[in-house]
Amino acid sequence: MHNAKVLLIGSTIAFIHGCQMWPSQVEQLPPTAALPATSEPGKVQFRIWTGITGSDVSDLTSIDAYPDNPNTVNELTSLDNPGGLGNYYGSLVRGYIVPPTSGEYTFYVSGDDETQFLFSTDESASNAQVIASVPSYSSPYNYTKYSSQTSGTQTLEANKRYYFEIRHKQGSGGEHFAVAWQGPGISQQVISGDYLYSEGQSGNYDNVSTTEAYSLGYRVGYFDSTQGLAFNTDYPPLDNDRDGLYDNWETVNGLDPSNSNDADTDPDGDFLTAADEFLIGTKENNADTDGDGIPDGQEFAYNLNPLNGSDAARDADGDGYTNLQEYQAGTDPNNSDDVPQETGGGSSATTTSGFVGQYFSGMAFDDFVATRQDATVDFNWGSGSPMTGIGNDKFSARWTGTFTAPHSSGNRDYTFNLSTDDGTRLYINGDRVINDWSNHATETFSYTRSMQAGESANINIEYYENSGDAVAQFSIVDQSSGNTVAQESTITVPDPDMASTQDTDSDGIPDTWELSYGLNPWVNDASQVNNSSGVTNLDAYQSELDPWTLESTSTSSGSTEPEPTAPPTTTGNVTLSWTAPSTRLDGSSIALSEIDHYVISYGQQSGNLGQTQDVDAGTTSYTFDGLATGTWYFTVQTVDTDGLISPPSDEVSQEVQ
Repeated sequence: MHNAKVLLIGSTIAFIHGCQMWPSQVEQLPPTAALPATSEPGKVQFRIWTGITGSDVSDLTSIDAYPDNPNTVNELTSLDNPGGLGNYYGSLVRGYIVPPTSGEYTFYVSGDDETQFLFSTDESASNAQVIASVPSYSSPYNYTKYSSQTSGTQTLEANKRYYFEIRHKQGSGGEHFAVAWQGPGISQQVISGDYLYSEGQSGNYDNVSTTEAYSLGYRVGYFDSTQGLAFNTDYPPLDNDRDGLYDNWETVNGLDPSNSNDADTDPDGDFLTAADEFLIGTKENNADTDGDGIPDGQEFAYNLNPLNGSDAARDADGDGYTNLQEYQAGTDPNNSDDVPQETGGGSSATTTSGFVGQYFSGMAFDDFVATRQDATVDFNWGSGSPMTGIGNDKFSARWTGTFTAPHSSGNRDYTFNLSTDDGTRLYINGDRVINDWSNHATETFSYTRSMQAGESANINIEYYENSGDAVAQFSIVDQSSGNTVAQESTITVPDPDMASTQDTDSDGIPDTWELSYGLNPWVNDASQVNNSSGVTNLDAYQSELDPWTLESTSTSSGSTEPEPTAPPTTTGNVTLSWTAPSTRLDGSSIALSEIDHYVISYGQQSGNLGQTQDVDAGTTSYTFDGLATGTWYFTVQTVDTDGLISPPSDEVSQEVQ
């Protein structure tokens, strides 16, 4: 189970759920890190235990909850810890590595603090041994501080699965780990999802439910008899690349039955992977299977039916707008408080063409310097600086914009290219699609995406320069014509010089304010802290303070004195807010209609929350009035219509005066 992450926002405590999963029966709870039903290509589980002191791996492996009951389970698409988890945690990554070519390979590990890389001679975990390790700490992607960071030569067979583990313990300070390899045709590089498989449960079908058996059987008949493909009596049907997709289904949907990596791709750009579409019954080669104007992935995410075109005209939340209108406006069709903005209402941001660039000193967006409008991202600064206030070396930048596909009908493939010296990352609609955060000479990275006519996608380009030459160049190529798309006419961004209440990421901070003060308008970063006084971005905005310097942003007082730097305190009132869970503990989905109510437990002694408050299912927030002074602690649980109750969220506290 992914426990809730907790954010303290002024006097508001928000519980943000990665996915709160539910048991089918309370007395049969599986481990919180229960394996997926099948081994999936392109990703591995990232298990995290929080609140563990020490910086040695043994501090993690000695706890009772290791290895099957982590606080949180995330996913990695490369063997590279993205960071941002804070201090005093331990983590475990395990899965399979599949080399593309037979030959001799060498593995390298970096980390902070102690990090161990275990590797097996086959796909059996019992044969795994530590072959490379960081005994204390190293810099990111530095594999030469200790001789133990480099493995001995490993002779591997092409397309064979090899079990591995990464054990990592974070104390305080620096926070990272990475595993790289080098082998036939592969220069030293972090191991990407192209060569990774997650762990998975057994593939036998002895205990398949009636519903699952019917679904699988239907797919056998449909794709063998009506599609003109050769019938095969084997059950389950052939799956030569072991990616969980039947070979005939892949053939009909334009995938490659011999390529195990394509199960995790999204060729039609509807926000569902091929594996998702196979299970749901939608088409991988059609972004809108039922033709109702709402992409399959959007319908699935909002509990609509991607196989029923009639639901586009319905109004799921009764707010007077159809589901199609809500999708077109970018609002939630299941939330009656989230409605499309009427024209002339003053909330939409005035846009300008091109990107807004945010520039920082330090290679990890350490100190915000300035924002400026960049019509394109096409820079070759050589050994110079991008602007006044930025050094020639060790700086970073983020460019933000929205790309709108310029073609007039149908779907087209667009290739997004980034040529940089040094590191770069590209995010599209929040998904990281290019990730090479390392020092290197100018190198080009590409990602291709299918887009509908007029479809828009929010873009973030991140870049850092270490030393030497500095290059950051971005282009978009229309694969149908081979032409480079003009960024000036296809990319827009809210104008940071024009006030607006538009808040794309719903974090309580307007897009234009975030752009002006070095924040990301496409990502909920309200709880992040960019100063030494613990003031969150949301607190800073609400208090009219620069989130980095805490200087006043108000233009009305004329005072140059900074506002108080302490976060606001409450006066007897505390508001909790949380998001409804979307899945149960066993991985099955849970609809909002299946939630009966929420239970808030609270008290003034951590671990002993003797008071409770029930909250109706229709709301995801509650305000306590008149609490006594002192520190209060809170957790939230969800109760379904059958009376099953989830485990409590992580405990969160708030000081009341």
